[in-house]
This record gives sequence, C-alpha cells and structure tokens, in this order.
Amino acid sequence: MTTYTLVAEEAAPAPGTPDAAEKQGSPYTLFIMMALIFGVFYFLLIRPQQKKQKTEQAKKAEMLKSLRKSDHVMTLGGIYGVVAAVSEDEVVIKVDEKNDVRVRVARDYISRVITDEDEDEDKEAAGAEKKLPDAPEKN
Repeated sequence: MTTYTLVAEEAAPAPGTPDAAEKQGSPYTLFIMMALIFGVFYFLLIRPQQKKQKTEQAKKAEMLKSLRKSDHVMTLGGIYGVVAAVSEDEVVIKVDEKNDVRVRVARDYISRVITDEDEDEDKEAAGAEKKLPDAPEKN
C-alpha cells in the first residue's frame, strides 16, 4: 500500500512547489483551443449549410414569383393540380377536371412546379414497377 501512495505523490507534485506551476500552463490556452474548435466547426459545417439554405430559398422565391396560370404544381401536402388563378397571397389549384374541384392554397405552400421532364421521369418510374395481375371477375 505504501508504494502506491509514494507513486501517487511523485506523479502529482504538491501545490506549493514550482513544478506544479510549470505543468499547469497558461489559463488562456483552454479558451484559445475552444475558439479554434468552434472556428473549424463554423467554417466546415455551419457556413456551407447556411449558404445552401440561402440558395434554396432564393430558388423557391423565384419559382413562386414566376408562377402562372396553367402551370402544373405540387403542394407541400402532396396534392397535384393545375393552377387556375394566382393572386398575391394565394393560388387556386384545379385538382379534378371532371368535377371542377378547386382548392385555394397559400402561395408559400406550393412546393414545386412540375415540368415535362418531371412527368417523363414519373412515367419511367411507373413503368419500372411490377404490375399486379388483374383480379378475377366475380359472377
């Protein structure tokens, strides 16, 4: 037991000795290291994400500004339709042609405008899916 206490005493010098002051270092090194770590995180993680968000917001604002009648759109709720009327704050979307179903939506809730390229991709994806066999008819 006495050997362990001797080793522990030798490893940690007494607070009053000059060796203890030399091993502690400057009190500012911790703050400098924390600032450097924060700087690295900011420039590698936070700043690129903020730039990406700004460009996406600018693209969405431009898309909403250029919204016109007869554009095919999708809302944030997943409703597909054709723009019937556009006002400053809201958009009227025609959802069903047969029954003339129209939905009023706030302009900010339009998630994207569907182009011909998007429709072609949707058709290709639908064609790639397996088709289920038809159910037998009941007599």
